[in-house]
Parts: sequence; structure tokens; C-alpha cells
Amino acid sequence: MKQYAKRLLRFFCILFGITGFITFFMLILSFTSWPYHAYHWTGYFNAHGNDSAPETIILMGAGGFPGSESLLRCYFTALAAHDFPEAQIIVAFPADSLNFEKSDHYLMIKELQQRGIDSIRIKSEINGYNTYSQAVNISQMIPFDHSLMLITSPVHTYRSVKTFEKQGFKDVRVMGTTEGYTEVDLFLSKADREKKIKSPDANPSFRYNIWSFLQYEIAVLREWTAIAWYKIRGYM
Repeated sequence: MKQYAKRLLRFFCILFGITGFITFFMLILSFTSWPYHAYHWTGYFNAHGNDSAPETIILMGAGGFPGSESLLRCYFTALAAHDFPEAQIIVAFPADSLNFEKSDHYLMIKELQQRGIDSIRIKSEINGYNTYSQAVNISQMIPFDHSLMLITSPVHTYRSVKTFEKQGFKDVRVMGTTEGYTEVDLFLSKADREKKIKSPDANPSFRYNIWSFLQYEIAVLREWTAIAWYKIRGYM
């Protein structure tokens, strides 16, 4: 029994040691620009597809509405819809058909309408609960020869394109919903901007970037895990 307890203790010591090292390494990286570039680099994934106008724009839903990511995707979907006025739009996000008008899916449609998109152009895919099931359901809604434009977060672009291609779509492109950049000097007073050495509370990199970059690291690690799982399951 004592030997078993020692082995268990040793296992947890190793586990906590590895976890601590990873956490420390991620914290160090958050003081660099690598997490930002790793996250946004994924948004420049070069999907297979020609330069013709897409026939279908697919808004890949994300989280509750309103939310930062869902609003970003609605915004970019509306931009694409105005650029390609002949394209139909499919909103892919789970919803209860019995309470559809109270769902986040319906609110996303209303957001598109408020941005000038005619409701006639908008279709719904409400039964998919992840990228794979959404791609499967959409493959039953439109022909495989339709050219697609997927609207999703930068870190999700590779997996989404490969999943739709796996279903048989040949012309798939993607638009990553990259947010804008704000100059850090805007967060400083004139006196702080003129200081060569700033205190921690007047250093935007410490006040904001470190936490944002930690979130980028988590998002990238989560997506790499999802990609590995999709490859194992044969979804992409």
C-alpha cells in the first residue's frame, strides 16, 4: 500500500512539474509577439479555390450572441455578402427549432439583416454541433460544385476548410475574422508617453498584451488539439 502511495505521489509530482513548466513557458512567451503572430498567421491559410465569386457564404457560428467572436463573424459575413451580392448565405449554428426566434442563431440572422442583408438570401443550418457535423449537413443542402466562402476565426480557418473539402467540396476559400489593431500610445497620458522608462501600471504591454497573448496561446493549443483529433477521426 505504501509503495502504491509513493508511486501515486511521484506521478502527481511529475504531472505538476510538467504543468508548471508549460505554464511558465507560456507566461514567458506572453511577453513576446509570438502568440499574436501565431494566432493571426493561421488566418492567412491559402485555401484551394479560384478567384471567382463564391456562390455560398457560410457563417460558422461561435458562442453566444452577442459576443465578441459572433459579432466579428457577422460583421465579416455582411462585408462578404455586400461584395458578392449574388451569393446565398448559410448561418451554421445550433438552435432549438421550437424556440427558434429566441435563439442566438436567430439573433445572428437579425444582425445580418441590420447590416443590410436581405433575409431572402439567408438560410439556416441548426442541427450541426461542431465543424464536422455542420459540414455534413451543409453538404446535403447545396451541390458539391458550389464555390464556398467560410467566415470563421483565424485560428479555425485550416480545420474548417479541410473539413468541408473532405465532404467533397472542391472550391473552398475562407475569410479569417481578424480584429483591428489599436496603437498602445492611446492608452497612455502625454506625460507617460514621454517617459523612457515606464512604471508597470503605465506599461500597456504589461497591462493588456500579456493577458491577451495568453488567450492567443490557449486558442492556438486548443485548435492544434482539435486538428489532431479531426485527423485521427478522419474528419479532414
